Amino acid sequence: MTAKYKQVAEQIETDIVNHVYQHTNKLLTEDEYATKYGISRNTVRKAIEILVNKGYVYQVQGSGVFVRDHYNSDYVNLEKLQGLTSDFSGRKVETRVLAFEQTTANEEVAERMKCPVGTPVYYVKRLRLVDDHPFSVEDSYFRKSLVIYLDENIIQKSIYNYLRNDQKLAIGFADRVIYADFLKSDDAVLLELKEDDPALLVDNTVYLTNGQIFDVSRATHHFRHVKMLKVSNIKS
Repeated sequence: MTAKYKQVAEQIETDIVNHVYQHTNKLLTEDEYATKYGISRNTVRKAIEILVNKGYVYQVQGSGVFVRDHYNSDYVNLEKLQGLTSDFSGRKVETRVLAFEQTTANEEVAERMKCPVGTPVYYVKRLRLVDDHPFSVEDSYFRKSLVIYLDENIIQKSIYNYLRNDQKLAIGFADRVIYADFLKSDDAVLLELKEDDPALLVDNTVYLTNGQIFDVSRATHHFRHVKMLKVSNIKS
């Protein structure tokens, strides 16, 4: 079972992402959170410490805890696993499903997923658009023994919201490798660019809290549209 302070940190993080605090840009007090969640002030402090370390908030002695204002900006946020719909919550995000099938892991996927070749997986290929402009092409493989069910209606929306809220998957952490490459012809057509134009690629390996890999993916981004945010919290 997830520790209470981690659960509270996750809830406050969700509230930040959903702009609950946008009018004041300030979190509740320790006493208010303690009353709201029925926990001790020490538990609240541990939850806030997680959010400080992740770069969501900062503390001002004697004044309170404030939300960092970059969370109102339109970036692909490398700190969180909420997905494009959350990153661009103030803009029009559209998903076009290009391929969806139940298949098996080939050698490359099996190596990344640390599973045997032939393991059942879902394959999803989607074109993501932001404000009607092609933004990225996503190729994703989900391990079927962990992601029990997907269908075309689900993948038209936020897959991660569904996995968290409906399948109750405890999504833990991700390894992300970011690099530049030249576009292949198929992706260039989808992104309305030319073959061999530059692209920014992100390879994601996503784990449950128990360390099992359930998702490996590659997102190929339109080089003119993507900006990525990595928050660094510098401790003295």
